[in-house]
Amino acid sequence: MLFNVTPFLDVRIQFVIIFTILLSYFIKRQIFSSKKLSGKWENPFSHDSRSSVTPLVIEHEKRNQILKKAFTKQLATAQKWDAIVIGSGIGGLCSAAILSKAGLKVLVLEKHSTCGGACHTFTEEGYEFDVGIHYVGGFTRQTITHTLLDQISDGQIQWAQLEHNYDRVIFDAMSPTQREYKTPSGVGVWKKQLIERFPDERKAIENFFSMVNRMKNSYKDFIMVKLLPVWVFNLISLFGLSRFFSHYFTLSGSTLKDVIESLTKNKDLQLLLTYSWGTYGEPPYRTSFAMQALIHFHYEEGASYPIGGASEIPYRIVPVIDRAGGQVLMKAFVSQILTKDGKVTGVRVGNKANSAVDIYAPIVISDAGIHNTFLDLLPENIAKTSPIWPLTSKMKPGVGCLSAFIGLRGTAEELGLKAENLWIFTESFGSKILSSDIFDSTLDEVLDKPYPELFLGFPSTKDPSWESRYPGRSTIAVVSLVKYSWFAQWKDSRFKKRSDEYNRLKNTIGQQIIDQITHLYPNLKNAIDYFSIGTPVTTEHYLNTKEGAIYGLEHGLERFTPKNASLLRPETGIEGLFLCGQDVMSAGLVPAMLSGVLCTSAILNTNLFNDLFVLHKKVKMSSKD
Repeated sequence: MLFNVTPFLDVRIQFVIIFTILLSYFIKRQIFSSKKLSGKWENPFSHDSRSSVTPLVIEHEKRNQILKKAFTKQLATAQKWDAIVIGSGIGGLCSAAILSKAGLKVLVLEKHSTCGGACHTFTEEGYEFDVGIHYVGGFTRQTITHTLLDQISDGQIQWAQLEHNYDRVIFDAMSPTQREYKTPSGVGVWKKQLIERFPDERKAIENFFSMVNRMKNSYKDFIMVKLLPVWVFNLISLFGLSRFFSHYFTLSGSTLKDVIESLTKNKDLQLLLTYSWGTYGEPPYRTSFAMQALIHFHYEEGASYPIGGASEIPYRIVPVIDRAGGQVLMKAFVSQILTKDGKVTGVRVGNKANSAVDIYAPIVISDAGIHNTFLDLLPENIAKTSPIWPLTSKMKPGVGCLSAFIGLRGTAEELGLKAENLWIFTESFGSKILSSDIFDSTLDEVLDKPYPELFLGFPSTKDPSWESRYPGRSTIAVVSLVKYSWFAQWKDSRFKKRSDEYNRLKNTIGQQIIDQITHLYPNLKNAIDYFSIGTPVTTEHYLNTKEGAIYGLEHGLERFTPKNASLLRPETGIEGLFLCGQDVMSAGLVPAMLSGVLCTSAILNTNLFNDLFVLHKKVKMSSKD
C-alpha cells in the first residue's frame, strides 16, 4: 500500500473532506466567475472607456462648477434615483462611477463645500494645499488599480513619479547623533541597499522581505473573505479551516512589533522596517504585521503624485457620474438614513424640521464610516440588526492628525526642494517606536521639546504643472499623529472662533514644527510666507470623521482577524444599505477605491473584480502595441 488510508476511515474526517471539496467548488463559482447581469444593467468594465487626455483645467471658476456644486432641493428631487451615496471620498466616488457606468442614476451627497473627501484641496493666500494625498503607490506602470482609476475617470488623470529615493528617514533629529537613510524605488532595490548597509543582518532582512512577499501574494485572500457570504466563512471558521485558508491570516495575527523584534535587535534596522506606520496611523505594538507589509509592497516600485494636484481625482470622476444622469452635490448634510419596515428607503438632508429634505432611493451607500453610519445615521433598533453592529464598540476610531500647511516664496529649485518626503523622528521618540508607551506622553511633555515625529511632503515639487499654476511659490505639507483628547475640549466650539487658549496651543506647536524644518533647511527661514495648523477637531469638522480619525477605524490586530475582516464588508444585513471606504478595506487611496469595486459587486450581484481583471489584461496588451 502506497500510503495509510486508515485515518480517512474516520467519519468526521470523511465529512470534513467532503465539506472541503464542496466548499472549494462553491468558492470557485462564487469568486472566480461573474454572473450575467440582468438586461437592465450594463457591465461597467465591458470596454476600455479611456479617451484622449484633455488639457489641464486651471481656472478655479471652471473647476468649482464641478467640485463645489451646491445642494438644492430642486436638483436633489428632480428625478428618481437608483442609488444615493453619502460622502464624496474616493470610495464613494468610485462606487458611484461604477454604478453610473452600469447605467444607474446616482446621487452623491457631500457635507463639505468641496468634493473629494481626503482628495480635496484648498487655496489660501495664493497657495494650494492637499489634505490627504501625499504620495501613492501602484501608478508608476499600468497596474490593475491604475486601470480601475482610468475606467472611472475616462483615463484623464495623469501621474508624475517622485524622486528615485522617494522617502528620506531621519533619526535622532536635532541631536548630535542625527542620521539619515533613504528609501529607493524598484523591486528588490531597497532590500539590496539594506543588506549593504547592515551586512550582519542579511538573514533578518531576507526573512522580512520573504514575509512581505508572502503577504503580497495572499492579499487577494483578504478581499476574498469580503466576497464570500458571511455564512460560508462562518462554516470555514467552525471547522477550524480559517488558519489554513491563507498565508495572509497566518501572518496578520502577529503584531508588527513582535515580528520585527523576532527578526533583529538592531535598533536602526527596526526603525527602518517600521518607520512608515504613520501612513495608517497605528503604532507597531498594536498593528498587524499585515498592514506594514502592504505598505512596503505598495511603494515597492516607487511613488507617484497626480498632475494638477489631488483634486484632479474627484474633478475627473464626477463627469462620469453626471453623464449617466447622476449628480454630485456639496453642502448636503445627511442627518439620517430613512427606513421603513427594516428596509432603507432613502436619506434626509438637513436636521431642521422646516427645511429638511427627504430623498428616496432603493439603495443607499455610506462612505461616512462605520461609526457615523451605525451610531449617528441609523435608528438604533435598525442598526442593531446588522452583523456589523458589535464592531462599533469593539473597534475605536483611529488616531488623530495634526496638519501644518506652509507657503514659501521661491521655486523648488531656488529653495533646494525635491519631489520627496521626509520622515523625522527625535531621539526620545525613535527610541521607543516599538514600545507600548509611544503615545503615553502628556501634552506638556510634548510641548517641552522638539516635536517627536513629523512627516514632511513638498506637493509643489511633486506636480509638474505647479510652476505654471503658482509661479514663484512652493508649499510644504506636514503631518503628525496626535491624541484627540489633547484637543477634545474644543470640539463643540465654533469653527474658526475657538478660544485664545486653543490658538496659543496651535501657535506653540507650529513654532516647534517651523524650528525643526528650518534646522534641516536653514534657507527656508526667510521664505515662509504662509502658515496654518489643523488639529483633529479641524479634521472632524471638514471630513466629518469620528474624533478626527483620518484613517477611519483603528488598524489594530482585531481588525485583521478572519472573522472581523469578513464582517467589514459592503453588505450590512440591512436591506438596501451598503458600505464603502477605508473602513471596508484599510487606509489609503487604493484600498478605498477597491472598496468601491466590492460595494458595487454586492449591489449588482456579480464579481466585478473578474470583469475588471479581464479588461485590465486587454488594456495592458493594447499599451504594448
